[in-house]
Amino acid sequence: MREALEMRPTGWPDPAWALLRVAVLVGVGYYVGARIGLALTFEPMPVAVLWPPNSLLLAALILTPRRWWWAAIAGALPAHLLAELQGGVPLAMVLGWFASNVLEAAIGAAIVLRFSEARGLRTLRSVVAFCCAALLAPFLSSFVDAGLVLAIGWGEAEFATLWQMRFYSNVLAILIFVPVFLAWSAGEPVPLRQGSRGQIAEIAVLVAGLFAVSLAVFDSRLAPGATAPSLLYLPVPFLIWAALRFGPALTSAAYAIVAFLVIWGAAHGRGPFHAAALVYDALPIQLFLASLAVPLLLLAAVVEERREAERRLRASEELFATAFRQGPDAIALSRAADGLVIEANDRWLELLGYPLGTRPDAVAPFRDHLDDASRRRLQAMAAAPQQGADLEVAMRDCFGRQHAVLVAMAHVQVAGEPCSITILRDITQQRQAEKDARDQRRQLTHLTRVASLSDFSSTIAHELNQPLTAILANAQAALRFLQRDPPNVAEIRAILDEIADADKRAGLLIHHLRLLMKKGEEEFVQVDLNPLVRDVLDFIRGEFLLRGVDVKTAYGSDLPQVRGDRVQLQQVVLNLVCNACDAMQGQTQRRVVTLTTAQNAEGGVELTVSDTGPGISANQMERVFEPFYTTKESGLGMGLAICRRIAAAHGGTLSVQSRPGEGATFRFVLPAVVAAASALRPEDGSRRSIAAP
Repeated sequence: MREALEMRPTGWPDPAWALLRVAVLVGVGYYVGARIGLALTFEPMPVAVLWPPNSLLLAALILTPRRWWWAAIAGALPAHLLAELQGGVPLAMVLGWFASNVLEAAIGAAIVLRFSEARGLRTLRSVVAFCCAALLAPFLSSFVDAGLVLAIGWGEAEFATLWQMRFYSNVLAILIFVPVFLAWSAGEPVPLRQGSRGQIAEIAVLVAGLFAVSLAVFDSRLAPGATAPSLLYLPVPFLIWAALRFGPALTSAAYAIVAFLVIWGAAHGRGPFHAAALVYDALPIQLFLASLAVPLLLLAAVVEERREAERRLRASEELFATAFRQGPDAIALSRAADGLVIEANDRWLELLGYPLGTRPDAVAPFRDHLDDASRRRLQAMAAAPQQGADLEVAMRDCFGRQHAVLVAMAHVQVAGEPCSITILRDITQQRQAEKDARDQRRQLTHLTRVASLSDFSSTIAHELNQPLTAILANAQAALRFLQRDPPNVAEIRAILDEIADADKRAGLLIHHLRLLMKKGEEEFVQVDLNPLVRDVLDFIRGEFLLRGVDVKTAYGSDLPQVRGDRVQLQQVVLNLVCNACDAMQGQTQRRVVTLTTAQNAEGGVELTVSDTGPGISANQMERVFEPFYTTKESGLGMGLAICRRIAAAHGGTLSVQSRPGEGATFRFVLPAVVAAASALRPEDGSRRSIAAP
């Protein structure tokens, strides 16, 4: 059937074919429903017990999108004309009836779609909404229908009689046909396709028994009054059986079978409702069938809701059990009062060092695996857990091995007793990997610093040779003065003072060299940036003289201190100054490096290092801080990358600005410890120049 519906003529667009299919199906169903309505009438008077076309149109509107309603209505119109005009009904009356039928279907569909969350009548809310639509839509449209009949002059019945006949007839039709379409089109599993052999046999017995009982009760040829009234409800156990076992789909189909046999028997002069047919009164039949339909639909919906709730509960329990047993984290359920473990998964036992299969009551509370500090932190977390917050603690397993774990905790109620779910994630390897990475970065930073110092070996030797030469010359002069008679004590004292000054100068140079070459843990202290920059410039003063570079400085006054590792900050300054010198190495014009310290608008402290070199091209600007990228023939390409990492580790930034032919400016910004105003010192040698000879 589905393949037939999906087939379309070649070249037809999908929306057009879908609209045509809807119109054709609704038209065919409407016409067949009209013929069924005519067949289920009392003879000799054409009093219809129910009128199916309206209910079929209602089902079509519920099952199709609102934008396609016009196609369903257009398909029903020719079928309505064909069915009604054959009986000699005036055209005006035929069109009036069609208008009232469309109004009824539209009102009912609007109510169902607005208030029902499921079209398959699988929930109590959807059944209540459907029952309201089944009553309210015929109630309103019957006024229009009866009014049109009287206005056109078709029939001699009174308004109340016309309204009553149409109302009950349409209510019964909706209760019989619409649930079948809604339930079987909602995608429910069909028992005959998916059921086991036992279920199929059960369905066969149910249908056969229901059909046999209904034939015996409602199609009986016994004389009127010979059937006991209590036998009318003999099919009810089978209907309840269908509702309890097989849901709305089979329930609606079983009810439709009973309704068809009731009306068929009465229309042909058989069954307990034969007397109603003799007096042309369909109301007893309609009330009997309606009183069966509503409770039956409600029962099927309640059972289906409970069955769905049980399925969700089982799925939730299976999901929790799977997550608890197979999850990658260690999970335990314990009592909140004393921490005794109620249940624990294998990962918990493995992490805490217990053999797999250990009974929960043999597992020590988690707090027993913690030290005092971690235990207090865990108790504080248990007292006031924060949503999504994890606590990192150090714990020891049964073998004494230490683990770093993240702890997450949630409070639950188990059989009315307060309990807690504790989840542990072992991050020991992660923390060890982070430590190894820090050690490698520190090692790389140290090696880069030592490598940069090797470039200054000749300068350092020259700077160290000057005070040593001065010490030797002064010592020799002092010996000569001592050989005189009498010795010149004043000259000797002056010479000894010069020897002490030269020794201090050499010692200070060696001290700076040892600081830059030392290897150890980072030591963050408060640092004044101005003296730090001066120390670096004094250390490599000889390099400026050898390269012919002029150094200009402008130190900001009252700069706030920054917090950082002094050696790493010196490495950044040294690297930036050396890069500036290297950038001007090949040019013959004046070479100038300018260093400026100041406090920026955000309250931070910044150092700018500018040169008068050729600048950095646009394609190099994006890669200048990349590791292993260098423009030097013997460079490693790690200097600026490490400097930016050092800046980030200190909460600062390192950036560069450049225009080709105008040099480059590196901007090193650090957060201040204490905010203070900044200004450039215009006097006291704040601007000084180290000129090349």
